[in-house]
Amino acid sequence: MKPEYYISRYLNVIGLDCGERDLLFSGINGCLDEVPRALGAILASGEHARLRELSPNNLDFLAGRGHITALPPEAELKQFRELAAGLHNSQVKQPSSGGIILLPSYTCNLACGYCFQRNHRQKNFGKIMSPQLVDDIFDKHLPSLLPGISKLSLSLYGGEPFLPANEAVIRRALWHVGKRPVPVVATTNGTTVDAMPDIFGPGRGKVNKTQISLDGWRRTHDRSRVPANGLPTFDKILSNIRLLLDRGTSIDLRLNVDRDKIGDLPGLFDELRAKKIAGNPLTHIYAYPLHEGISRAESPHFMGLAEMAREICDMGLELDCPSTLRATDVRHLYKLTKGVGLTRTACCMQVYQNYLVIDPFGDIYACTEEAGNPELRVGYIGEAGVKFLPQRELYKRRHLENLPDCLRCSVALACGGQCGVQCRLKTGDLFKVKCDDLKSVILDSIKRGYGRDIPQKERPVAPRLA
Repeated sequence: MKPEYYISRYLNVIGLDCGERDLLFSGINGCLDEVPRALGAILASGEHARLRELSPNNLDFLAGRGHITALPPEAELKQFRELAAGLHNSQVKQPSSGGIILLPSYTCNLACGYCFQRNHRQKNFGKIMSPQLVDDIFDKHLPSLLPGISKLSLSLYGGEPFLPANEAVIRRALWHVGKRPVPVVATTNGTTVDAMPDIFGPGRGKVNKTQISLDGWRRTHDRSRVPANGLPTFDKILSNIRLLLDRGTSIDLRLNVDRDKIGDLPGLFDELRAKKIAGNPLTHIYAYPLHEGISRAESPHFMGLAEMAREICDMGLELDCPSTLRATDVRHLYKLTKGVGLTRTACCMQVYQNYLVIDPFGDIYACTEEAGNPELRVGYIGEAGVKFLPQRELYKRRHLENLPDCLRCSVALACGGQCGVQCRLKTGDLFKVKCDDLKSVILDSIKRGYGRDIPQKERPVAPRLA
């Protein structure tokens, strides 16, 4: 007797640009199959009865790839919840890698209007992490902070971490990690790194990699990233980027974009090429939209991920943006022959907590955007050592198994549940999801990556509709 089949709720039907073919993408196992548009239309309809139009050969193929299922919709949902729970439990059971994100002070030499720390910076002004706290973190508290972690990394964050007042703390931390092969990365505005150039470069005890941001091309950037003295910063930052590259430091160059800045990208990219920043093997350049942060920096000029990705792709720039960054994330799907293709059960460090932010007060945070808001800390370092708070366990529960809206989403395992900070900001509830256009960005990234990375002769084509 022929089994009764249902269209999987986790099937995504993506129209290819040729107009005659669709790409099937299973949000459970990651299988990708190119099919005639007529077959794609049947599956995209969501009408299970239409599967009776297909031959046994078609049905066997689709079932074997996970695009249709013998499970009724609610039974498939239950099975998916169990799968998500199992995947997550295996991921958090014993992580081997993790890191400390040191926040030496909240002070910054710039006053960017969209900064998510701006509301609490004044109350924390002048407080600098002590070298003694740095010693205690690395000599006493690492086993309590990151139990079982064998592959440690150090990140430097702020405020602006490379202000002169933070130099003693930075050098002390680098001295500690220089005793073993610990990679060091930093997020910096790039204006003051020339005050201590010797700490940058490859090797132990050095800052090996930095993230630096530009807010558009020269004039636009200098209106946005303004120091207290009001002087322009664009040329200073580019000069310091060259200094870091000459010292062998890798750079992630983030181009902050909104509707006012996006038109700057072609000219900015030309200048970065002329200065041999773009095209340098140590440089990775990508664009990302400015967005509303925890301090509610709202603006009508902010743009969504999908809108920005479309405009950048239309410009024809060789520039990573959300779609291409996601395409990189899922590239392994294209040639995967066995195993589970999709395993993202949570969005970020807030859930996993194998990376922790420690600020100058000894407060511990699970997210960089929440640092400076004591009511959101997950713990603190006091005289008695490390003390974790109930907030930590709350955050650990924010994964797919406990996100009902996500469990019904066809790209849940490619997303992980969206950013908890953004969801709570927009809905008032950490466990209520506000995705905006993220699903369309994920599907577009798969489409773009498929068209870009897979030669025509290697594409997985399903049997003809029969």
